[in-house]
Amino acid sequence: MFDNVKAGKQISLFRKSRGLTQEEVAGRLNISPQAVSKWENGHTMPELSLLVQLSELLGCTIDSILFPSPMSAANANFEHILLPYAPVADFTGMTWPRSMSKPAILQAVKLFMGLENRRDSMNRQINDDTEYILQGTFSGISFGYSWGFEDNWEECLEVYGLSCEVHAKADYSEEEFIRIAIENIMSGYPVIVIPKEYTDTILATGYSDSGRILKGLSFLDGDDEKNSAMSFGLLKNFPEWYVKDSDLLLIKPASKTGSAADKCKEILRKGYALLSNKEHLFKDPLVGYGLVIYDNWCEELRKETNKGLTDIECMFPHIFIHYEGKLRIKQFLELCIHMIRDIDKSAVMTAISKYEEMLSICEKCMHEMLPKAPENAAEAGVKRQAYIGVLQRCRGLEEEALEAISQYA
Repeated sequence: MFDNVKAGKQISLFRKSRGLTQEEVAGRLNISPQAVSKWENGHTMPELSLLVQLSELLGCTIDSILFPSPMSAANANFEHILLPYAPVADFTGMTWPRSMSKPAILQAVKLFMGLENRRDSMNRQINDDTEYILQGTFSGISFGYSWGFEDNWEECLEVYGLSCEVHAKADYSEEEFIRIAIENIMSGYPVIVIPKEYTDTILATGYSDSGRILKGLSFLDGDDEKNSAMSFGLLKNFPEWYVKDSDLLLIKPASKTGSAADKCKEILRKGYALLSNKEHLFKDPLVGYGLVIYDNWCEELRKETNKGLTDIECMFPHIFIHYEGKLRIKQFLELCIHMIRDIDKSAVMTAISKYEEMLSICEKCMHEMLPKAPENAAEAGVKRQAYIGVLQRCRGLEEEALEAISQYA
């Protein structure tokens, strides 16, 4: 016998198993959320045309909604959640600037796997900016604008005693892609879903609905708040993650662990080479690395003036990204002093002082100059000339910093 209440509960069950909210169902069916709520409470039922669309959306038959049969234990749906290998303290770092997703994800992997040796009085892993700073440089992201070393996830993970395998969605069916992910999670290691387009990267530590819903944390370039939120007790649902064009990165154990101190030495050398670069290698003038970016940036400002533009288009968000990169380099050098035994502390301190001055100039630019939009082209030209002065001064300071650490070239 048909029962509105039982059918409504079945709609609710199917909706939740797909990881959908009432609002999302309403949006897909072009109805109000209140209508969905009334269905699930057994007050009303959808019309036949809507019932057909609803069953397709929920991946079930109409009969299974209208005439639900008792569910056997064999059909029970379980959540499979990996817990952090060791307790993690609340985040105590800086929420801003924290715009880079890759170092944040790597930091989260280390904490999840219980590999952070620093502990608080409650034996929880210290969760601060240290690993984010290191991985920002290990990945090369801090050394350039919108650029980093080639896909070097494995190199970055090596210092944790971890490795990875990368699988492209295009090489698998949806069922195979899901199976690869859940097998890795069941083996005790998280997975990372890296999209080809600009959207959230997922660090998944669990799944439900036979893997069609991943459960984990999301990270996004440019979203400081997401990149600093690492509460493994508040996992989000990511339904239909497998239909998007993406790479699936499987975290695996490695046979050996690389030395963080040795890695710092290597990155000092590579970083010096990148920051000293004077040849532009990319199509976009403000994408790349090295001293050449300052020259390109000044030229872009001059071009805007020559065109008589009132809007200064090439300062935002570039100045903020520039600021974060220089801040992370300064912080990385500070960590190197403590991590590398035979480092020339005097030379590195000289470089740090140059970056501190550079950051002070950038802060003044961001807080005092950038918020005041020019009213006309003439005023914009004057302001651009001031920006050029800022960039030229920063370029000179960076050259002095590089001279101080040239022994690491």
